[in-house]
Amino acid sequence: MLCLSLFGCSRADHSTELCIRKGDFNASLVETGELQAVNARSVLVPYVGWQYGWQFRITGMVDHGTHVKKGDSIAQLDPANVLKFLNEQENLLETEKANLNKLLVENECKIKELEVRLEEVQADHILKKLELEKFEYESPRKKEVKQLEFQQAEINLEMILRTIDLEKKICENSLKIQKIKVSQIESNIRDAHSAIEKLTILSPLDGIFQLSKSRITDQLYRMGDNTYQGAELALVPDLSRIKIISTINEADIGKVKTGQSVIVRLEAFPDKPFEGKVSDIGKLSYNKEEDSSIKIFDFEILLGQSDPVLKPGMTVSCEVFYAELKDVFYVDNSCLKKVNDTYYLFMKVNNSWVEQPVEIGPRNNNFSVIYGDFKEGTELKVPEKFIIAQSQ
Repeated sequence: MLCLSLFGCSRADHSTELCIRKGDFNASLVETGELQAVNARSVLVPYVGWQYGWQFRITGMVDHGTHVKKGDSIAQLDPANVLKFLNEQENLLETEKANLNKLLVENECKIKELEVRLEEVQADHILKKLELEKFEYESPRKKEVKQLEFQQAEINLEMILRTIDLEKKICENSLKIQKIKVSQIESNIRDAHSAIEKLTILSPLDGIFQLSKSRITDQLYRMGDNTYQGAELALVPDLSRIKIISTINEADIGKVKTGQSVIVRLEAFPDKPFEGKVSDIGKLSYNKEEDSSIKIFDFEILLGQSDPVLKPGMTVSCEVFYAELKDVFYVDNSCLKKVNDTYYLFMKVNNSWVEQPVEIGPRNNNFSVIYGDFKEGTELKVPEKFIIAQSQ
């Protein structure tokens, strides 16, 4: 538990009065930041394929800010386009399967017809060969006729064999093409069933369901809105670990180190402090505003505990403790007033109230270190006409 070692006034009767104090002092600086979840997941409209169209209507959705568990159904998109495509593909599948069966029968018939024709040609070839052998001792003219007839039979046999080989390849290829058509349609049907499942969107983790703005309407998504594939529908932050994103002036960047203790206070609950540690410091500076010459750095604070009041997007003040000083004088910040670049204290000296210029050192959310020859317990007060200095 971080605490300030701050001693009261030396006299008992000053315990409720403003006075110069002396003791150990923890210096700090205060910056404004915003709460974020360490782990937050975007909920995207799933990409299910161009064949179903790019837009989907939201037909179901949990309320903005609902606590959800990993795997819970958080949104439902209209599957009408997918169901229409699925019905078309299922009908087409029946047609193409029938075409496949028809093609199998036709191919089988073609091959059988060619095989019958092959038997006829082979028989004729054998016959012509026997006739040629029989006419071996006939006249050259008769022998020449039989020779030509045999050559024609050989040509016919070669042609039918080549025809059968080509027809088998044609049948195989046409069958492959038809099977690929059927397989593609079956794949389309499986994809459509998978797409229907994806249109029921599940929470990626435990957290709070936070709707995103629609780019179509520039408003938070509502039931009945159209959205498109790949769009961010919502964000689910895990509130078990919270961090703060803040910035710091480049003049103070040397004061901030990772691991330093931080007290965080919500604007909505300023009396409920939370402890944290500086977890990361940005490496690059940038202009605070577009037309400003002031440079700032980002830095992150990791809170040590979670709490139901901590919600992403809430504004907080972050008091970063960067130095521990021993045996120094310090005063309540409300005792200081600043005129130009000089600070003043209104203190009691020899029973008179005087306005005393003072050099100040490190500060925190409540007190400031002062340098000079002071006496512990010197009474201070803040006249109404004074402009009260605010802590920096």
